[in-house]
Amino acid sequence: MINKPHRLLALIDMDGTVADFDGAMRRDLARISSPNEHIPDIGPDDEDEAPWLKARKRLIKSVPGWWKNLPEHAPGLELCALLGNMGFDLQVLTKGPWSNSSAWAEKVEWCREHLPGVPVTITEDKGIMYGKVLVDDFPPYGIAWLNWRPRGLLIVPAWPWNRLSLYPESMHSNIFRYTGAPGEREVIVNRLKAIKAGTEGG
Repeated sequence: MINKPHRLLALIDMDGTVADFDGAMRRDLARISSPNEHIPDIGPDDEDEAPWLKARKRLIKSVPGWWKNLPEHAPGLELCALLGNMGFDLQVLTKGPWSNSSAWAEKVEWCREHLPGVPVTITEDKGIMYGKVLVDDFPPYGIAWLNWRPRGLLIVPAWPWNRLSLYPESMHSNIFRYTGAPGEREVIVNRLKAIKAGTEGG
C-alpha cells in the first residue's frame, strides 16, 4: 500500500473572516434605525436576539446582491496570505443560510472575485469537514470542528462579540484568537510550522 502524504488544507470561513459581514450589517441596520436607537454588537445570528433585530437582519440579507457586495475584511485576508505563503492549500468553508438559497450563489461569486482560484465549499455542518487549520470568527463552529479534528488549529479573528471567555468550551490549547497585536503573527507561524513538521513526519 502506498502512503499518500497528508494534505496541508486550511479551511477559511467567509462572513466575518475574509468578508466584513459585521460592518456591512451594522451600516445597513443604521440606515433603517431611528436616530437615537442603539445598535448592538452584530455577530452571527443568535437564537436569543430580539425579534425586531432578527427581522431587520433577515430583511437586509435578502436584498439581491447584499452578500456578493460585502466589503473585504483585512485581518482574514492577511491570515489567508500567511497560510498560503507557508504552503497550505486554502479552501473557503462557509455556511449556507437555511432560508435564503440565493445567498449561496452570491457567496460563491464573492469568493471568485476576492479569492480567485480558491475552491469554495458551502455546508450546513462545518464540523465534519477535513482540514489541518480552520479560520473562523464564530467559536462554536470551530469548537464543533475541533471535536472531530482535536490536533487541528482553530484561529478566531477577533470581534468584540467573540471573546473566548464567552464560550466556556473554548479553553482548548489549539484555539488562538487573532487580534493583530504585536507578537501574535509569530505565535501563529510557530504553530503552523509544528503542524507542517508533524504532517511531513507522518
